[in-house]
Amino acid sequence: MPVPIRVPVTAVSLLLICLWLVSGGGLLHAQPLNSQLQDLTERGAASRAVWGIYAAELESGNILADINGTRLHVPASNRKLVTTAMAAKRFQPDRRIETELRAERLANGGVVEGDIVLHAAGDPSWTSELQNGRTGVAHLRGLARAAYQAGLRRVEGDLVIDTELFVDSQPLPPGWTWGNLDASFASRPAVLSLNRNLAGITMRPSRQGEPVDHSVVMNPAPFEVENRSMTLGAGSAPTIRLERDLEGRWVTLRGGIPAGSDAASRLLPVGKPVDMTAGVFHRLLQEEGVEMGGGIRFERSIPRGNLLLGTLRGATFAEMVTLCNERSDNFVAESLYLLCSGERYGRASYDGSHQLEQEFWRSIGVDPADVRSADGSGLSRENAITPEALVELLLHMREVPWFYESLPVSGRTGTLRFRLSQDGMAGRVRAKTGTLNGTAALSGYVTTNSGNTVVFSIMANNFTGSTAAIRNRIDEMVTVLAGR
Repeated sequence: MPVPIRVPVTAVSLLLICLWLVSGGGLLHAQPLNSQLQDLTERGAASRAVWGIYAAELESGNILADINGTRLHVPASNRKLVTTAMAAKRFQPDRRIETELRAERLANGGVVEGDIVLHAAGDPSWTSELQNGRTGVAHLRGLARAAYQAGLRRVEGDLVIDTELFVDSQPLPPGWTWGNLDASFASRPAVLSLNRNLAGITMRPSRQGEPVDHSVVMNPAPFEVENRSMTLGAGSAPTIRLERDLEGRWVTLRGGIPAGSDAASRLLPVGKPVDMTAGVFHRLLQEEGVEMGGGIRFERSIPRGNLLLGTLRGATFAEMVTLCNERSDNFVAESLYLLCSGERYGRASYDGSHQLEQEFWRSIGVDPADVRSADGSGLSRENAITPEALVELLLHMREVPWFYESLPVSGRTGTLRFRLSQDGMAGRVRAKTGTLNGTAALSGYVTTNSGNTVVFSIMANNFTGSTAAIRNRIDEMVTVLAGR
């Protein structure tokens, strides 16, 4: 009969047995989650970044990881999570913004003897992405056509734009810099907007040594063009560049385009978007058969006339929130952020939205000191937030379906279409990306191997070199979280 071997159970052996059991039989995977993530932050290019990581289990609320999770970090476009959460709390998903055209009365022959008033409502959705492929101009034309169909034939007075809703009818978001002013991803919000408040310039070569031909793709043109460019010799490298002045009144063309090359196009933010949109609508009214006897004025606190000539309805808030998060749309984000304070206080401003945001944070149990608010999109480097605060927001908003469904899906949609698509990760992550020079972030939800959901926020600041390398490291971290 075999004699049993008795091995004394020491404290060390007991600890090893426990680790073996917890890990499912292997000590390799028993490394604490924080240590695994910390190890990833210390390898290669990642070691030169300042990391903030926080993760919690959705079902239990248990904290799974915390590396600088309570310290402030620049969130880049993770800031849009705050904006869209506020919008999801403030508006119904199927609500649409209505922009009305009114007058006091219509006299014989379809004449308005005074002014017609366009009551601007801050709708950012007059873009092809939110109007089933129609341009914002085509969408706005529908309002001019409705006015004609309502019997309007002549306006003796002016087209008046009521700008009451926005404290500043075309505000510059806090913290935006000079370098943002001519970037197509940095058009400013406005009480009256068209095509993201961008205007295009098309440039074509002419004869060698002569100025490049150009045309502004907006009528009337929202800026003057000073042409200092030149058509270069065939085969030369293109050097064409555009410079916009601070107020957006002038655009200067410099450099050149080689003879025989294809046309080049560029989108530029408009300096005065309300003026641009009003000018386009004034033209559209005439093209639809309405004779305009006056010009354009901008006023506030104008009573609504008794006669409704037409209403232009925008996209739903669910559609705008989805575009904002899936495509990381800065213009829509800034507009939504301002519209939240407009809805709450009757006037839209960044100061009002900052105040409303503090109310939002308190309502979900987050200290507003954990957040520094500037703009609504994350383009400003004056924004800061703790990863813990973002996780608290995501935990709170998980029960709001249209917010959750607005987030990009790994390997499938939006800015995550080509990320986290391998090793069984496709479809398991819903998260918002964020990128600025030296900043990368990803915050959202990941389904684990055990079927639970981990809510996470990962931010890397102050790194140099390749953003792609940092993104890959963030994706590795999310994969580690998914392995629970």
